[in-house]
Amino acid sequence: MRSSLNWLALCAIALWAAGIAGTVIGAIIEPAAFLRAWLCSYLFWLGLPLAGVTLVLVHDLSGGDWMATARPTLAAAIMTMPLASLAGIAAFVGLNSLYVWTHPAAGLTNVFYLNSTDFFIRYGVFVVLWNVLAAYALWRREGAAPIAPGLSWLSGLGLVALALSVSFAAIDWILSLEPKFWSAIFAYTQAASWFNTGMAIVVLAIALLAWPAGERREHVGDLAKILLATTIFWAYVEFMQLLIIWEENLKTEIPWYLMRLNSAWKPAIYVSAGLGFVVPFLLLLWAPSKRNRAIIIIACVSIVVSRVAHTWLLVMPEFSSPTPFWLDAAAMVALGGAVVLLFAWALRSAHRLAAADGPIWRADYG
Repeated sequence: MRSSLNWLALCAIALWAAGIAGTVIGAIIEPAAFLRAWLCSYLFWLGLPLAGVTLVLVHDLSGGDWMATARPTLAAAIMTMPLASLAGIAAFVGLNSLYVWTHPAAGLTNVFYLNSTDFFIRYGVFVVLWNVLAAYALWRREGAAPIAPGLSWLSGLGLVALALSVSFAAIDWILSLEPKFWSAIFAYTQAASWFNTGMAIVVLAIALLAWPAGERREHVGDLAKILLATTIFWAYVEFMQLLIIWEENLKTEIPWYLMRLNSAWKPAIYVSAGLGFVVPFLLLLWAPSKRNRAIIIIACVSIVVSRVAHTWLLVMPEFSSPTPFWLDAAAMVALGGAVVLLFAWALRSAHRLAAADGPIWRADYG
């Protein structure tokens, strides 16, 4: 595992360097395009720590032996929260370039909620809350054991706070790009997307770096079941949003979809639906495939690629001026390189701590 982590760290450093070079050039040449590209990157990579915190809190309430295998990787994912959550500052410093509601000429009346001061206050609250929950998710847990039963009520409250804050964050950062559009189910779609993204990365890391042996192979099957369930849920809420809006055919809602169907980002729809649902659904539906390393890797990579396309699809069509694709990719790998590097370092730390516990870890993970 140590050599694999070294390889992962070297790849992250290379991607980070290349991404930083591209984003710096893009920020100098096209600052407005850089803000859009960085917002997409921020929205994508935030899914990793959010999913980690969510799954740990859920496990506190439900239990499950699969956590013995997932714990080190989930802990590493959670430790990326400070970097992933604060990365939004680089996008939100250019709030006027991203959100039309910041312009008085737009004539919007919902200034009670959509105003710059409250936007930044809410962002600060989200960052503080998520990092507090991340710290709590790393506290007093070992192996497959959840939090002490007397403290499980804190995990329940944490899940409620996380769900509410994630919902408002989705409204603030994505839905308000088109302030006249509204969907009551949108918060569910984005929350499902974030969890699906992080879950795919976590399971991919386990499959690549810490594939278990013996009885623990069943733990991977359990994690694959969770991944499949979140994939189905994401597809369901996305389809229901489309179905409801299409049937209503309201002039305040339908343009949101028409804008994406008639833009240069239309292929992202097929990438998002095909790689985000069809491929992983067909691959993971069969029970034995949930314990097949190659199939799990393919399914996770497919989901990760689809979630990148889906994030671009949510943001980019809102702007009339196109963003160079190389800048979109550079921003994605710039922040991604930093997040993955921190993730690899945290995994190495978890590996050292677990290796000190005795031969069981070494026998299972090599």
